[in-house]
Amino acid sequence: MQFHSLLSVFSLAVSRGCFAAAAEVLKHLKERFPPNTQHAQLWMLCDQKIQFDRAMNDGKYHLADSLVTGITALNGIEGVYRKAVVLQAQNQMSEAHKLLQKLLTYCQKLKNTEMVISVLLSVAELYWRSSSPTIAMPVLLQALALSKEYRLQYLASETVLNLAFAQLILGIPEQALTLLHMAIEPILADGAILDKGRAMFLVAKCQVASAASYDPPKKAEALESAIENLNEAKNYFAKVDCKERIRDVVYFQARLYHTLGKTQERNRCAMLFRQLHQELPSHGVPLINHL
Repeated sequence: MQFHSLLSVFSLAVSRGCFAAAAEVLKHLKERFPPNTQHAQLWMLCDQKIQFDRAMNDGKYHLADSLVTGITALNGIEGVYRKAVVLQAQNQMSEAHKLLQKLLTYCQKLKNTEMVISVLLSVAELYWRSSSPTIAMPVLLQALALSKEYRLQYLASETVLNLAFAQLILGIPEQALTLLHMAIEPILADGAILDKGRAMFLVAKCQVASAASYDPPKKAEALESAIENLNEAKNYFAKVDCKERIRDVVYFQARLYHTLGKTQERNRCAMLFRQLHQELPSHGVPLINHL
């Protein structure tokens, strides 16, 4: 995998709270690309990003905010983006939106396409967190068009997952499944392992949501299929030692096994969930409505 692709996988792992996976990718980057003057500053920025997102994941927003200054000194654009992330987490949606819009305009002038797409994805997330998923759709379609135009496959995969997730939130899981089935082949063939796991996890969520209106036999069949896809997602997350995501998967599996009346399997998943939940920092339990 090339330098920029590895760096993108690192950024995605960090943003999704998969710190063990991010640290492993960063270690691989440092081994392949020695810390000369240029890379030394980049590795410092990567370390700062891990600290920032770990603080965000732990709900320590004041600590994350204090790290923004150091990130900004290393990369001004990245610093502004992280400031918007803190504001969003603090439910200062209006301030976050203003900052993201300014950053978007600036990055469009610089033709920094990767950051433009990242900002668009953050704006879309802001909309659905503000209970406006319909407004998020055109923003995501713009991000998808850009990622395809510039052949940024990893960002295209991320955008497709966000589009499907928005459709799930809008209560149209069948359409989300159709989109995923159309797009999942390139994700599974060429996507990052983390993306593969998230895609299969999202497929399972959509299957469960779609099954709500099925008759009992068909519903049971759909839930069994969802469990199989969750097993596949769990295998992908295990490859990058992403315990945070494995915890989410086994929590969801325990609920499905309970619905199906499979007590032994439910208890096994519940026990694994408890072990991971005690080991990892967490604020609340995982939700189905979480990408």
